[in-house]
Amino acid sequence: MKYLKDTTWSEVFTSWRDREAHDPAWIRCATEVKGWPDWESWRRFTASQIDAANQKWQIFEFTDPYNQIPNMLMGPFPAWQDRLAEKNTHTFADLFELPEQVKYFSQEDPKVSSMIDNFPKNTELIGYICEDNRIICIEGHHRSATVALARKLGRPIDFGDSVRIALAKLPAEKQPLWNAILARGTTRNS
Repeated sequence: MKYLKDTTWSEVFTSWRDREAHDPAWIRCATEVKGWPDWESWRRFTASQIDAANQKWQIFEFTDPYNQIPNMLMGPFPAWQDRLAEKNTHTFADLFELPEQVKYFSQEDPKVSSMIDNFPKNTELIGYICEDNRIICIEGHHRSATVALARKLGRPIDFGDSVRIALAKLPAEKQPLWNAILARGTTRNS
């Protein structure tokens, strides 16, 4: 990856809002599925769980997104972690070692399967980088799964000019936080 610049959580969150807050599917997820009054409340809760406002954020560009993105760890969210037996340890590439996940995401999940041929250009993900240099995806799971599935199926992806990621460092003493986030989830009344 190539370092581009320092940034703030406010800028990272604004970019996240620009990508999702007006999408009817994400609004429905926030309000009907997760029980929040709106998208902003839901995502601000997620940000508070990961202590995002108190981190130093930087923007990086993937130099080989087709291979780097599938090797990111999936974030601590039940909808993703429940697909694998061992929690908070697997990459998107690991997910697609399971034939039932390949089948599900290529045939039954229109969000992922449609992005293989129409990947959002010049997109930005959000993650944490661990002390061992592994990256945990916080935002961008569907896009990351799309890249991992495309790679598994041997299909190319048109990324546009670049794929970026906003990253903050995760100290080793904060890593147990991921199990607490997974146990709590992001629904309003958990």
